[in-house]
Order: sequence, then C-alpha cells, then structure tokens
Amino acid sequence: MRIKYFTFLAVLLLLFISCGSSPSGGSVDRVIKILYNDLRQEIDGFGGSNAWTRLPSHPETASDLVKLLYSRTEGMGFSVLRNRVPFRESVPGDAHNHFDGFLTRNADYTYSYTANANGTKTYNLDWNSWDLDSTRKLISRIKELGDDGPEKLVIMSAPWSPPNNRVTQWKEDITGVSSRINYSMNWSRPELWGRLKRAHYNDYADLLADYVSGFEKNMGAPLSILSVQNEPNWKADWECCYWNGTDLRDFIKTLGQRFLMKGVKFGEGGISIMMPEFENFNINFNEMIKPSIDDPESEKLITHIALHQYNAQNDNSSRAGAREFPEIIATGKRFWQTEVSGSGSGIPKGVGIANALLYARMIHWDLTLTQTNAFLYWWLWTNTISPEYPGALILVEDDEIKPALRLYAMGQYSRFIRPGWSRINCEFTPLAGMYLSAYRSADSKEIAIVIINETITPASINLDLNGSEFSQLEIWRTSENEKLKSAGRQRVSGNSTTVKLAPMSITTYYGKVK
Repeated sequence: MRIKYFTFLAVLLLLFISCGSSPSGGSVDRVIKILYNDLRQEIDGFGGSNAWTRLPSHPETASDLVKLLYSRTEGMGFSVLRNRVPFRESVPGDAHNHFDGFLTRNADYTYSYTANANGTKTYNLDWNSWDLDSTRKLISRIKELGDDGPEKLVIMSAPWSPPNNRVTQWKEDITGVSSRINYSMNWSRPELWGRLKRAHYNDYADLLADYVSGFEKNMGAPLSILSVQNEPNWKADWECCYWNGTDLRDFIKTLGQRFLMKGVKFGEGGISIMMPEFENFNINFNEMIKPSIDDPESEKLITHIALHQYNAQNDNSSRAGAREFPEIIATGKRFWQTEVSGSGSGIPKGVGIANALLYARMIHWDLTLTQTNAFLYWWLWTNTISPEYPGALILVEDDEIKPALRLYAMGQYSRFIRPGWSRINCEFTPLAGMYLSAYRSADSKEIAIVIINETITPASINLDLNGSEFSQLEIWRTSENEKLKSAGRQRVSGNSTTVKLAPMSITTYYGKVK
C-alpha cells in the first residue's frame, strides 16, 4: 500500500508540473506579445458623477477628497465629471416638496422667459440652484489642483427629466408601448416618468441652449458634452422621462435647429451631443439608436453614444455585463459607459478586494471587448452612511474619507491611461483567472499594461513589448492590503520582461522612454 501511495503522489506531482505550475503555486511563464504599434480605440478618460451630492463642509476634507479623485500624482487621475441638470420641480400640495430652483417661475408657476425676435425663448435661470452650486464648488476644487489635475477637465451634463409641473404640463401620459412603460401622469409627482409633449420640443431645446451657453460663465469651466436624457427607457421612482428611438431622433433634430438659432455651436469649440444613456448593455440598437443614426440631420449632430451597465448586477459570467457592439462601433461615434454601481448576484458585496477585482475586470472587458472610449462610475462619493455604500466609490463620514477598494481598481487604469492614449493589441486572457490589456500615449513614449490576477496563487508571465523602447517599468498594485501602491521597478531587456503577479491583485506596469 505504501509503494502504491508514493507512486500516486509522484504521478500527481508530474501532472502538476506538466499543467504549468510549480510546487510553490506560481504559474510558469507564458510569452504574451504586446503589439506596440497596433493601435485600437482612443481613450477619452475615467470619472463619475456628483449628482445630488455636496462636498464635505470642512475645507481640508473637501480638498483631500478632490485630490484623491482627480490628482494625477496622488489620486486616481480622473478627468471626467458627469453632473446633473437640475430641472426637478414641485408646487404646494405635491407629494414630495422637492424644487431645485433652477428655472425661475412666475407667481402662477409658469416659467419666466423673454421672447426673442426670431421666435426662440430665453429662460431666466438661477445658477445658484443648490445642485449647480455644489458642482461649481467641485469644479473650483479640481481647478485648484493646477497641473496636477486633469490635462483638460471634461464635463458632461445629463438631465433626468425636462421641467414639468401640474400647471405647465410639458409631459403627457405614455400609452401603447408596454405594461412596463405605460404610465398615467401623477400630477402630485410631476417629475416621475411621462413623455415630453411634442408641442414643447422647441421650448425644451431653447432651455437646454440657455443651459449650454450659460455654463462656462456661471460654472467656471466649459461644458464639453450634453446628454439628451439619463436612462430614457427606465421607469424609476425618482425624476425620469420616457423617450423612444423616434422621439430621440426628432428631438435631436430640434436641438440642432434651435441651438443654431440661439447661437450655440456644435463640434470643435462647441458642444458635443451624447445619444442618451440607456440603462444597460441589453439595449435594442435598431429600436432606440438606429433611427437617429439613419437620419442625416440627427446623425451629424451626435458625437457620443452612451450606455449604463446595470445588467452587470446579475451577470455571473466573467464579462460583468460587457458585450460586443459592432453596430455602435460602426457608427464612428465615441462610445462611453457612463454609469454603473450597485449590488446583485454578479457583483460581490462589500468594499474589499473581491468587489474591486470585479470592477477591474468590468473595465477590462469594456475597453477590450466592447471597445468603449470612457468608463464612469455612478457616485464619486456619498454622505449616506452605509457599511458597503455600493453606489459610490467613497464614503465621507464625519469628515473622514473612506474609499472602497474599487476606487483603486479604477485608479490602476485612470492614473496611467491618460486622455488621448490608445489601447494597443495584445492577448486579453493569457491564463485562467488572468486579464491583460495594454495602452500607449499619443507620442508613443509611454506605456501602461494592466494585469488582473483573480486567482489565489501567484503567477508570472513573460511580456514581449514588440516595437517599443522601454528599459524599465514602474510597478503599481492594488490588493487586499495595497491601495494603488508603488511596488518597485521591472527591468526590460531586449523588449522582454517576466512579471510576477501577486494573488488577488490588479497590477499596472507603467513605462516612459527616457
């Protein structure tokens, strides 16, 4: 029996070695070619939203929070801010007494405006509305970072609903769509659902033109992108509005006409228009997006197409909700993922490394498989006390900043992969439980390689940096006990280097040609 037992152990050991593992648990080297001059999509940036949030009241805490998010040397290096256009209304007797105060109203609750000679309207707006005031203070703090902040802060604004109250009634019931979508307006909750009446397309376009043209003067930085609507196909218990593909096409055409009448420019030096931000990657392209792309008048105005990734909450595959979108890629528009957060069977609970690895893997698949140009989380921070705060990257509690590890998982990409960089071709999944992507700067003098090792064992692979000229790479890592921490340098010899990966970690190898 003892001889048979030792023979069995020997066979097991031979199998273990032949499968590419050493007795210490580390995988043997595999050569992964990174094709330095094989460029894929350009990266626009990373960031998140500040909707309905306020900076901490203590100035030092506020400064530290913004530095953690937007500093290129001490923080995550975010470069995109997504803010909310505050059109929420209420009048006495409404179920919820929420009024953002952005639109100035007359005594009878109609909107105050000036009629122009060309038939447009100019609305009287209060730029001290609380949500805009919070955004203005955040922008100011980001600008205080100076050269350590974003090369260019990209601000995109999204409305959750057009303005609407029981007097103005810009919205109407939704009928004939589906049981999930159909809705009779509840005039004690006028911000909820409903559909913008076509009779008010011109009015709403004029109002958005006033928002766009007044943004830089009143907020301290230019507005880069206007999203037409947040989640136009999701009926929520907060402000929202329904649009179908035909509605969107016709309204975007109205935007083009009215913006030009009001002197708002499009394109370079003007505003970019984002085809709105459907709630997940399961969107029907032909129904919701194709009508606007097929019409030359609306197509020429659209610069961005955006999706949210809430299907990731119940996607237990390795791709975390990501999928290929050849139809969107074929449009030639910038393709952004603009909101994700939450919990579900597909997203590990908590704020630790399992959750962080999921979001790192989500970014990996979004950039490689889906080929997005930008990745945004939902809330940058929250003041709502919660042990897990799944909707935010950071919890601010009693002036204490408490980051989730998923913040640093994003930072493994965002600090190094700067706006204008491009993804470069390489093998995405070199080993089971390992995900790899690579990026280079526009001038080809910098590289960033992000490798996720989700296994519980160390691993090593050989990187062939084909066509590059790097002599060493900096190592930065996030693990259970490391938060975007410097972990030394890696020598490169003859365009080749063998990297060792810690278990349950995200590692970025960054290089710069001297």
